[in-house]
Amino acid sequence: MHRKYFLKTIFGASILISMDRFSSINNSISDTNKTNNTSIRFASFGAIHLNNTSLEKSTFFWTKIAGMKLRSSSEKIAEFGTETKTLVVVYETAKYPFKKGYSGLYHVAIHAPNNKAFANMINRLMVQNYPFSPVDHTMSKSVYLDDPDGINIEFTLETPERFKRVVTNGGLRIEDVDGNVKSASDYLNINEVLEYLEDNNSAKIIDEDTYIGHLHLYANNVENSNTFYTKIGFIPFNNFPQFMYSDLGFGGAYQHRIALNSWHGINRPLAPKEQAGMRYFHINFNSKEKLEQAVKNVSEYEKKDDGYFVYDTTGNSIFLSNS
Repeated sequence: MHRKYFLKTIFGASILISMDRFSSINNSISDTNKTNNTSIRFASFGAIHLNNTSLEKSTFFWTKIAGMKLRSSSEKIAEFGTETKTLVVVYETAKYPFKKGYSGLYHVAIHAPNNKAFANMINRLMVQNYPFSPVDHTMSKSVYLDDPDGINIEFTLETPERFKRVVTNGGLRIEDVDGNVKSASDYLNINEVLEYLEDNNSAKIIDEDTYIGHLHLYANNVENSNTFYTKIGFIPFNNFPQFMYSDLGFGGAYQHRIALNSWHGINRPLAPKEQAGMRYFHINFNSKEKLEQAVKNVSEYEKKDDGYFVYDTTGNSIFLSNS
């Protein structure tokens, strides 16, 4: 079934566009949800590694559009991030841009640490007149944009304190803590976000506490992928086989850390290496015990001096470490 037709059938035309960026679907407030809200975060993401077609275009995007610092570069590789840490590594190895229809990366999310930093992110896009889509998921505030190769990037501010539950009667909607029921992906009021903007200097580097906050992946089989991430320690949050969607967390109030869908079709092959997209991503566990438990529960791994490379059931490459 065509992906958009599938989504339209499930969610209805009125929210089709917003559901394309759908963050969290839930039928009720579960006991698991309540427990996880008080749990301690036990992992974080390291840098994401991307294959692109042009280092020159990628450098413009990650510095001028995303506001990151060019931390290092060579003929074919460049690292971008804050003043002190790398968030994105780009390799000029792709022969053609990102193409939909394959499994692999759906989008990667760069999370702002506070309202001011999020306002700065959006203000920079507006100053550069760069196209983006604003969406309010209640659990988060987000804008979506594409890099020069068509890889989808999300800028996010976590707001789990606004989220209460998902309402399914009459369509999928979200109830916030004040009892307001709204679209799962509502319109984000940009003017309200920009009220936190303290200066209009779009040239300064992004906030030092900016981080890779979640990844949304096209899975060739959501159930199998959900099982894999559960085995390496992630905590299941939503799991809706009927919607070909699930997501999982690694502790803390915000539980949408790895999201999985098969909206592009079941058993779709992993995107070829010649295509722009994700090379691999990095999960850093807070403890050696968590890392060892994760590696113990995968069938194959490649040991490195500072961690392990593993592959999820779709074939995505993941570097696991503890530091």
